[in-house]
Amino acid sequence: MFNKLEEIIKSLKGNILVVELDELLLNKFDKNDEVNLYSISSKTIGGIGKVKSKKKVNNKGKTINVKRLRKYIHKKSIDTIICNMDLMYKYYKYFINNSIYLSNKMIYIYATNNIDKDFIVEKYKRYNVNIKTNDYKNGYIITIDNTKGVNHFFKDKIYFIKDTLYNIAEAIGNILIS
Repeated sequence: MFNKLEEIIKSLKGNILVVELDELLLNKFDKNDEVNLYSISSKTIGGIGKVKSKKKVNNKGKTINVKRLRKYIHKKSIDTIICNMDLMYKYYKYFINNSIYLSNKMIYIYATNNIDKDFIVEKYKRYNVNIKTNDYKNGYIITIDNTKGVNHFFKDKIYFIKDTLYNIAEAIGNILIS
């Protein structure tokens, strides 16, 4: 899985947003001069829900909230998004919505087999995007072509409420089981 991600990183050009990317993969961007990199990682400050954004151009970091990602990056200004869903799964209802809003070409999501792949694919299918999944021994990569993906304000609010109700039902179910 990581070999495939390295191949993807080598072929990228333009504005790239990486969310919770592993350090080994993040170092691969140093060799690529055709990339303007926006890196978001909670490992730098250790906060939950707040991440540190670092632009490659001026190396000044800024603490931002994952829920307010649209405030810092403009609509369709990112060419490619690469995300580690193992660490972002808690914020999936914010991230999926924002990734469609921010990206204008491709979204790559990778995770271990602990996260349900069909759940993530189902959430992205709401936005009429082309989705391909590649399964590997230690995880999977979901490739999303976002050239035709569209956000609608009211649909996003309905999806947010639906996902919140799903999370509440899941929490109640976990309490009743234990």
